[in-house]
Amino acid sequence: MRVLMVVTPVSSHLQPLVPLAWALAGAGHEVMCAGEPGAVEAARAAGLHTLAIEAQPLPADAPPPAPARRPTGGEPAAVWEPDWEALAVRWRARVGRVLDGYLRFAREWRPHLVLSDPVEFCGPIVAGALGVPSVVHRWGTDVLTTLARGPARAALRSVCERAGIPGGLLPDPDLLLDPCPPLLRHPRAAPARPVRFVPYNGPGSYPSWGPLRSPEQRTICVSFSAQTIERSGMATLAATAGAFEGLEGVRGVFTLSRARAEELGALPANVRVIEPTPLSQLLRRCTALIHHGGSGTGLTALHYGLPQLVLAPPLPSLGVYAERIAACGAGRSLDPGEQRDPEAIRTALRELLDDRSYGAAAGRVREEMAAMPAPAEVVAELEELAGPRIGVSRVAGSRAA
Repeated sequence: MRVLMVVTPVSSHLQPLVPLAWALAGAGHEVMCAGEPGAVEAARAAGLHTLAIEAQPLPADAPPPAPARRPTGGEPAAVWEPDWEALAVRWRARVGRVLDGYLRFAREWRPHLVLSDPVEFCGPIVAGALGVPSVVHRWGTDVLTTLARGPARAALRSVCERAGIPGGLLPDPDLLLDPCPPLLRHPRAAPARPVRFVPYNGPGSYPSWGPLRSPEQRTICVSFSAQTIERSGMATLAATAGAFEGLEGVRGVFTLSRARAEELGALPANVRVIEPTPLSQLLRRCTALIHHGGSGTGLTALHYGLPQLVLAPPLPSLGVYAERIAACGAGRSLDPGEQRDPEAIRTALRELLDDRSYGAAAGRVREEMAAMPAPAEVVAELEELAGPRIGVSRVAGSRAA
């Protein structure tokens, strides 16, 4: 089976799909990740075969990333929605600059199935144009891609028509995969096939500067994505570092590049900064996590049963995670107005560490995650989905071709 992976050029969108790509390759299937340089570089680092797609540059007048609409009438942050009209312009511009490259390669390589992340609409369009199944893999706690389905269908109708899709309707996925554990799932998210979240946070080395956890001292990892820092600045991280002042028996480990670490200024004695390292190698030796609300980061912590404090900037996708981790009792979150106040962060962190209910709830989520089907178990379902095109029959375990 030939599987074409199509993902947006953002590493956090690719990483949740990597374990499934490995499982497919381990079962003997061909996997090709095609995309723009950001996606290709991250996929190659994960050991995947890649193909760079030539993209036309964005128009000079392309709008910036769509801001969230502020909630009104007490609406919770978790259901903030973007400016769909601004997003529609960006979707058309982005899909238009790469779709021809995807279609040219797909018609040459002839995949049996297309696998994509929820906001890489080129995946379903390519699958629809070729008449092969489309599989969409969520990145974790999410409701916005469910809400985006209607706006995307309207925005991309003309693009789908040019690709030869009947009626110009953006195809629905033949299979929607969801790594979000039930306790964390948003009630408005569309139903999906569960698949276990397997931590993959990029390549890197095991932290070797000594043990991070001891019975006498609790270690808190602080990790914010580079994209979040780029957009929101260092003020929240600086306030978080200050929050460790006076916390006895607690130390903070910040993962930051050397250049960014210098921006933190003077640090409390119980705070240390290390170079970015795969969280799956670091969190096994920590007590809790403070982060920006990224699903991959948060689910990695829950894989180890760690409670967490979420300091999400005012972006809908990150606000959803912050709301859900608090709702299931496995963590705390602070509103943007409190995130630059070291005392507010210190108070929330003390509660997270001293109230054992947070750790117990994180443990329950960990058990749910362990009970979900592993990526290798999903491979057989993908084979069945593409079976008519590759001559696969699971009857008595036989293969017709």
